[in-house]
Amino acid sequence: MREEVVSIIYQFPNILLGMKKNKFGRGKYNGFGGGLEKGETLEECVIRETLEEANIILVDPEKMGKILFEFQTGEQDHLVHFFMSHGYSGDLQESKEMIPKWFNDTEIPYDQMWADDKYWLPMLLVGKKFEGNFIFDENFNIVRYNLKEVSSLK
Repeated sequence: MREEVVSIIYQFPNILLGMKKNKFGRGKYNGFGGGLEKGETLEECVIRETLEEANIILVDPEKMGKILFEFQTGEQDHLVHFFMSHGYSGDLQESKEMIPKWFNDTEIPYDQMWADDKYWLPMLLVGKKFEGNFIFDENFNIVRYNLKEVSSLK
């Protein structure tokens, strides 16, 4: 199982997403993030990955959720930790991995995102913490899912 982080930058009413340019998830909008490196905390990872992918440093990222993604494609399962930040420093820039773009929170491009995003992202944007799991078939359609609001994260 692969352990990863995702950051969502939300400055009401705008949300910053990135268009993935290559590898897994190419052509989809998502938060910024990636895999945890040995000896790294989740917070260190989400700050490093966002810096690498958007050239910005998150301010006070807060852990909002945890989801296990299982794939019937042979893709390794992903345990993803979701963080939200309302601020950052630095100059937002495109990287070799992502093209950053701001969206109004009423115009989030769910049709260009992973199918699960429409379930957990609205929870995150209103400050709810969540846990769950999603199972995807060979075409990356959701087979089953379980998502619940939690008062705290383990």
